[in-house]
Amino acid sequence: MNNLLITRFTHGSAGKFFSTVLQTSLYVDHWNPIIQEEKQGKFHTDLTLEYVRRSFPADHNTHLANEPMVPYPTHLYSTGYPRGNDVTSDQYFSEANARLDKCLLDNLLANIVFHKPNIPEFCRGSKTVTILTRTAQELTWLHKTLWSKQFIEQDDQIIYSPASPEHCSFSSLKTILEYQPEFRFALNEKQILMDKYVVNDHTAPWYKDPNCFKEHDLALELNNYFVDLRNFFDTNTFINMAQETFAYFDLGALDVPLVSEMHKIWWSRQHAE
Repeated sequence: MNNLLITRFTHGSAGKFFSTVLQTSLYVDHWNPIIQEEKQGKFHTDLTLEYVRRSFPADHNTHLANEPMVPYPTHLYSTGYPRGNDVTSDQYFSEANARLDKCLLDNLLANIVFHKPNIPEFCRGSKTVTILTRTAQELTWLHKTLWSKQFIEQDDQIIYSPASPEHCSFSSLKTILEYQPEFRFALNEKQILMDKYVVNDHTAPWYKDPNCFKEHDLALELNNYFVDLRNFFDTNTFINMAQETFAYFDLGALDVPLVSEMHKIWWSRQHAE
């Protein structure tokens, strides 16, 4: 058993937000070192809520540039493609990384994310949360939200944010500057882009059927817990689901007042135009 906590989800299905909730646990390292140091301090609530406001902005055009990023080694593997699936624990944990080393020293779970179902060898035995998107309601919400966060419709063009130097995650900028992928498209290409990047996102089909995970999870001895995306659509339902997840993984008591406010902030921003 290692000290990793995996959040596994298809693009756009609230995985980064759920990771932020998991990181409120005293037993899980928070990606933001300031919040981690203040977890039992008097400013923890204020800092966490401001972190949510900044990390999940109402203006979806700035979503990728602001969303939280994993602070541990990520260069050895791909989150959505097979690259790195053969990386072992010895290889991963031998990487020089102060944050990961501190997690090991303090006996904290390090939370990392994946979009692919078949995650790497170094994750063997990990606690794993998998967000499923199985219903028409969930898929409709997912498609609308994913389009809103990855595409910017302007007067005469559509910008694909993940490939745009101005709008991408900063962690992707070096690669984008090197390879200069196409990111400007004509407005009449909207349906083509919607079909290619949203409806037919290569990670999405896996999360429609929990059976897609069984064989791999058994082989890697993953301690997996499924949650449904529809549980994110209401604060009370979300709190119940989060409490069940915390109990399943022995993450301590959920801070219900804090997480309720976190969810209200996040939910109020999911359908911004």
